[in-house]
Amino acid sequence: MSRNDSPYVVGDHWLDQRRGSEASGIWQITTRSANRRTDVYQSTRTRDLGAAKLAIDAFVASKSALKLQNSEDAEVLPHLFLYWKEHGRHTRNPATIAGSLRAFIGFLLQDPVSARVRFSELTRTVFRRFINWRMKPHSFTVPWLGQEMPLVSKGVKGESAQRNIDDVRAALNHAVEMERVPSAPKVPSVAKEHRSPPRDVRMSLDELGAIAGYASQVSSDTDDKGFGRWLWLMIGTACRPEAALAFDPLVQWKDGLIDTHPEGAPRTKKHNPVVSAAPALAKMLDDWRQQTLAECKNSPPPKSRGRAWRTMRRALELPVHYIPKTIRHTVATELRRRGVPAEQISVLLGHRPADLERMTAVYAKYDPRYLAEAVTALQALLIEVNQKAQNWSAGHRVVKIGNAPVAVIAVDVVDQQPS
Repeated sequence: MSRNDSPYVVGDHWLDQRRGSEASGIWQITTRSANRRTDVYQSTRTRDLGAAKLAIDAFVASKSALKLQNSEDAEVLPHLFLYWKEHGRHTRNPATIAGSLRAFIGFLLQDPVSARVRFSELTRTVFRRFINWRMKPHSFTVPWLGQEMPLVSKGVKGESAQRNIDDVRAALNHAVEMERVPSAPKVPSVAKEHRSPPRDVRMSLDELGAIAGYASQVSSDTDDKGFGRWLWLMIGTACRPEAALAFDPLVQWKDGLIDTHPEGAPRTKKHNPVVSAAPALAKMLDDWRQQTLAECKNSPPPKSRGRAWRTMRRALELPVHYIPKTIRHTVATELRRRGVPAEQISVLLGHRPADLERMTAVYAKYDPRYLAEAVTALQALLIEVNQKAQNWSAGHRVVKIGNAPVAVIAVDVVDQQPS
């Protein structure tokens, strides 16, 4: 089928149908080759003309998105997919980012602005409609990477809608950073009355000891010391869970200092500082490093310990709002209670400007007073939690089926079990 006979033409591309094979009737996106001598085809994988028109529109828009366009011509959807391909899928939370992008696409498919909305058409009113739509019951099906992705929602809370907004904003700003559009639209946030106030959730030291005791038993029974090391690193440094998860003792533990920023990870506003190690933590880090060297390998860290955390929380009957980051909040509170200066706690938590953190990290190895009061308090905390962990283990056993811990029972109950 020539370009003149095609039912749909977009610029230098047109629709043609395959002939003479099992795929006969499938619409193809057609264009002339660079030398103008032959036609080049790309299948739309559909015999439906309406679907084929959408496919060629998306294809042409995606090619145009790689070049600088003005805001009146640049379609949004191709840039969402480019952001996912170039950045989103490589982050630590790819599923969350993908969910945000799919939700926004699902909204556009139902909103009057349509899926072919341009950058210039993304007004504050459009985003407010998205927020309202997201927080009420809704459903959608979105084509995503060759699959149809359905979702039915009763409506999400304001915090979830805000996360969606943040991810969409990042995708639009990515297009600007890559010099594909001159500017990104202003994206409003969810109204404060719909946002959840920050929760001041902390554990007791007895609970922290029970968690450490549980981890110790699981580690010794399964030879998987990763869960326990992850917990002790958070307790001993107040670092973020994701930073502890990616920790590499061969690279990030040296000369008594812990660099809590994973090697190669991008520098963001969530700063991960260099901190001095309390002696109790240094012993664990030395053992970890020696074991890694002895094994002559450094296995990649797990992507998540969410399942192990939930199993532990259920076995210990802890509140569902206890999440790994609660350890960070608990340690910070304990440091305040023990009289550590606010400035040292701020540096430890990574709440100081990144350039100041880097500067203090440079001088840390030369100054024994660097975070001295924080390190002293952390040492006392580690000893206290370890003692509580031993006390807990003396009275409890983790009962397992195979390698999966399923329950915790008292020692006297264990002792009464038939042999």
